[in-house]
Amino acid sequence: MKFTVILAPEAEGGYSVVCPAIPGCVSQGDSLEEALDNIREAILLCLEVRGEDALPLPVETPEIIAREIQECLEDRAEDGLPLRIETREVELIALAGR
Repeated sequence: MKFTVILAPEAEGGYSVVCPAIPGCVSQGDSLEEALDNIREAILLCLEVRGEDALPLPVETPEIIAREIQECLEDRAEDGLPLRIETREVELIALAGR
């Protein structure tokens, strides 16, 4: 299972990261590697909760990704931060029983 995530460098250092396909699934890290590890963990926890609540697995679409990228860039512009973000695809080990 793979998800696209959006990484944004923070003014004070490190990165914030969001998984657009899973509303509210965000994390951060002091380095790129830490941010990616942390968002993988956050995604797994969100999926676990969705499973407990019998909710379907999220579906990632280009429209969801594009909308989140636009929102990230707008937020950065409002905060006077450089309009620099990047996307990565993170892979997860399949959840048992899902």
